Amino acid sequence: MPTTILVDYLFCRTCPSHEEGLQRLRDAADAAEVELDVRVVEVRDDDEAERLGFPGSPTYIINGRDLVEPAESTAPRADVCRAYELAGGRIGPLPHRDTLTEALVAASEHDGDPE
Repeated sequence: MPTTILVDYLFCRTCPSHEEGLQRLRDAADAAEVELDVRVVEVRDDDEAERLGFPGSPTYIINGRDLVEPAESTAPRADVCRAYELAGGRIGPLPHRDTLTEALVAASEHDGDPE
């Protein structure tokens, strides 16, 4: 039976990559051969962004940990798109699928236990 990984997928609707970001997560789960328990959270306003510590859209919280440590920034806002570092130092609106796959594999190996 495949491992089930808890993922909070936080996004804002103004981010043009939010639908592709969720599909990329599902593709990565297929590649990692894990099941996902995804909680999709639309961040609708700045108060909610502040409460969640929202660094931008999309954000992947895997077993309680952000996929990528967010860079220091100003106060969280609901209408901010997130940037991810890609191979070769490039920046993109989504993490590479392999980055997500590796994070899901690592989470399944830890079986959800905190380190």
